[in-house]
Amino acid sequence: MDVLKREIDEVYTSHLIDVARLDYTVRDKQYAFVRSLVLISGGCAVISDVSDQTSRIAVSPDANFLGLKSEEMKKQSIDSMDEDYIYCRIHPEDLVEKRLLEYKFFQKTFALPASERLKYRGRCRLRMLNAQGEYQYVDNLVQIMQNTPDGKVWLILCLYELSANQYSALDISPTITHMERGEIETLSLKQETNSILSEREKEILELIRKGMRSKEIASELHISINTVNRHRQNILSKLSVSNSIEACRAAEIMKLF
Repeated sequence: MDVLKREIDEVYTSHLIDVARLDYTVRDKQYAFVRSLVLISGGCAVISDVSDQTSRIAVSPDANFLGLKSEEMKKQSIDSMDEDYIYCRIHPEDLVEKRLLEYKFFQKTFALPASERLKYRGRCRLRMLNAQGEYQYVDNLVQIMQNTPDGKVWLILCLYELSANQYSALDISPTITHMERGEIETLSLKQETNSILSEREKEILELIRKGMRSKEIASELHISINTVNRHRQNILSKLSVSNSIEACRAAEIMKLF
């Protein structure tokens, strides 16, 4: 289950890239730079390549705060734009907000002129399971790292570093910063998370969770079965899931019930 994955993928596909014009030595140089960076910071970096939907990973040997297995620490590439083996270490509530932050960040930056989008950074603070199976706070950063020659988004950087602030918080403290102007936009995602589904959709999903079928839900709510089925499809689409079981699990994680 990955809330908003479909929506984020739609933003990616809005930038069709002419791969024939790409110089992949540029990507290799950026990856080498990031590998040096994580050795200094003691963290983990992911460079996602929009052109081929893959990612390159760089993990510091000291990054035990991520709780990764030894074989995961050694990974250098994955055939995905999403680092799922890292996502599974993030507290489920924080992961929902992180994905919502990314969605807002990509919506904003992908629509900007090429040179302007490189000036923005999205930041948050997440709970992640460490090697001892305990949650620690991790600082997370996302930014557009490289455009294509014709101004499309090419490489996206995501950084994870152990936070110096281990005090508990009510949310992930999400911000979008314009580095040149020093402007910091503080986001409030809790309310938006709660409003992903309408009240009627929450009501129907609650009845689904109780094991009721569409016909029974229609009778309970005094609406047509077609209306129930339409709401069911909307729920699956909004939560980026493929079935009702996943929808219920997503809603529980997001505390929609």
